[in-house]
Amino acid sequence: MECKIVTPYFSKTVNVKEISIDSTNGVLLIYPQHTDMISSIKKDSLLNIKSTEGSLKYKCNQGVIKIQSNKALILIDTDEKDNM
Repeated sequence: MECKIVTPYFSKTVNVKEISIDSTNGVLLIYPQHTDMISSIKKDSLLNIKSTEGSLKYKCNQGVIKIQSNKALILIDTDEKDNM
C-alpha cells in the first residue's frame, strides 16, 4: 500500500506493509487493502510504519490519517526534521 507522510518539515512516500498509530478511537493497525476511513491521531502518540525499506517511527504532536483506495495519507505535526 502506498503511504504519503506529510509534516511541516518534509514529505515522504513509502510502500508500507503495516501502519500502527494511536488514534482518538484507540490503537489502529492498518494493513494493505484496509477499508476506507479517516481518523484524528491522538496527541503525543508514536506512529510506527513497517515499509518495504524498513521501519519508520515518528513522534506526533497531532495529526490526521486517511485511508482511501488502498492508499494512506498521514498529516502529522512533529518537531522532528527527519524520521527517527
